Amino acid sequence: MDKLSIFHSLVNLAAADNKFTDEEIRFLVERADQWDIPTTEFDTALAGLTEGTLEVNIPESHENRIMLLKEMIRLMAVDGHLAEMEMQLCATASGKMDFTSQQFSDILDEILGTQNK
Repeated sequence: MDKLSIFHSLVNLAAADNKFTDEEIRFLVERADQWDIPTTEFDTALAGLTEGTLEVNIPESHENRIMLLKEMIRLMAVDGHLAEMEMQLCATASGKMDFTSQQFSDILDEILGTQNK
């Protein structure tokens, strides 16, 4: 799974509650810039939302699964806190990616500890 697929998954996650916050939009724009994702691909990801194609693709490699989970946590916590519903969504995705609860907890601590510094 490449960064473009991970980006599409993040856009879908941000839209899961049927709204985009300013923080989520900034986060997605920053990732698009960091990962050299063209504006047309950003538009394509948003167009997929209007077609009702909300999906998160699970990467095959363990390394990409870690990357996706970390980015999911960052996206969900971009407003300064991780709400209970967001935590449950990340935990469910973590389980589907075959992470143990301890691995999820370790990744969560790593990301949230980093964001608070």
